[in-house]
Amino acid sequence: MNLDDEVRRHLRDTGEQVALTPGLVDAVRVRAATRARRRRLLFSGLSSLVAVALVGGLLAVLFGGSDQDPTSLEVAALAETASKSEDSQGETTQDSEAQASIASTNPTYETVPLATDNESQSSALLSKNSAQTDWIEVTGPVPGASTEYVYSGDTVLGHVGTEWFVRDESSWRQLDLPDSLDVIAVDLGVGEDFLRVGGWLGDDLCSRELVIQVKNGNQWEQYEIPDQLAPGVVSSVSGARLRVTDHELAMSRIEEIAVDPVCLLQSLGIDAVEAEIVDDLVYATDPKAGRVIYSLSKFGPLEAQEFISSGPSERSLLVRSTGGGKWTTTPLPDYEVTELGVVDGIIMMEDAEHTVHDGQRLKRTEVIPSDAEQLIDALVTSSGMSMLFERDEKIWLRDTDGEHLLSQVSDQPVLWGRLGRVSAEVTIVVETQQGQALWVSGQ
Repeated sequence: MNLDDEVRRHLRDTGEQVALTPGLVDAVRVRAATRARRRRLLFSGLSSLVAVALVGGLLAVLFGGSDQDPTSLEVAALAETASKSEDSQGETTQDSEAQASIASTNPTYETVPLATDNESQSSALLSKNSAQTDWIEVTGPVPGASTEYVYSGDTVLGHVGTEWFVRDESSWRQLDLPDSLDVIAVDLGVGEDFLRVGGWLGDDLCSRELVIQVKNGNQWEQYEIPDQLAPGVVSSVSGARLRVTDHELAMSRIEEIAVDPVCLLQSLGIDAVEAEIVDDLVYATDPKAGRVIYSLSKFGPLEAQEFISSGPSERSLLVRSTGGGKWTTTPLPDYEVTELGVVDGIIMMEDAEHTVHDGQRLKRTEVIPSDAEQLIDALVTSSGMSMLFERDEKIWLRDTDGEHLLSQVSDQPVLWGRLGRVSAEVTIVVETQQGQALWVSGQ
């Protein structure tokens, strides 16, 4: 049975009354041939694309690949070709069907390559590293100058010579302090509107006074710290801490006390421009008479005699007053500045048993690591506890990332460290042979 017979039987079975003409049968034959040719072209194109994809993947493996996955591009082109080929089935002319069978293999959209195993590992490593804490050294307020750092409240102060600076987020700003005062300590526990400063009032070394001045708005109040030194003995303060609350003033300081020959002569009623003590004699320059020599034995017993014999001595002490009137003095055993913190409105002093920050007073034996020799400092934050401790004659830092040597934070050998909080950031002041340095943590 030929094709014409099959067509006639099909039309007869379906009951359709269609006049069969040679032209109709020819049209059916042409459509069948075109459809067969289109299928052959499609399968030929698919085979070629698969072969190209396999070759491209093999080359990518051999030569290390590139930023884009070539197989993803080929798959996208293949999908585009198949889609266009299916859409072309509804065309009625032979020319349009031929055009659909030769659809372009280049995608008309931007492709996103799939991540390779190496890229996934690199991304995971980057995320892990970014979650670790990086310690960044903060440049001092005066680049190149030696700076001493002091924590006060949620701020850190930089002290360079006679100038004081406060850290504002990422920059330093100089504090506006009284011109008449040689400032040795600053308290910013409640902000600059209630600035509290301690220092020397007066330019004369022999008669200057140690005072605390408290700023309340535009008004200043002054409290004098009584001088408890013998006549002729002067103090030279090398460091101090100051804390002031609504009902208490406290200052911790370390100082060197020694006899000043000019001040000693002035306390005896003798005017001198300069003076020097050698053995039992005082060589002085009188403003009118010029060079004069005095014998200390002729002055009788002197309260400052022990300092004349032994020379300068260093001491550390804490003075405090509840109303600025009666002051109490407490000698401290270590020759260092004792840190002060305000806990529940009370000024507390750091000692051998406790470490103190504003709002925190921690017992060292309760937080020190079991294998540590000494706890230097500890600070509780919202993310956990940070601490500095000594182990194996080295200083270690423990934070949320674990333990590591403090020498890994600073490229200089670390002799001492102090934790602090500046707004939401944890900082460390480290003491090296080159001086102090400030480090801030960042995520």
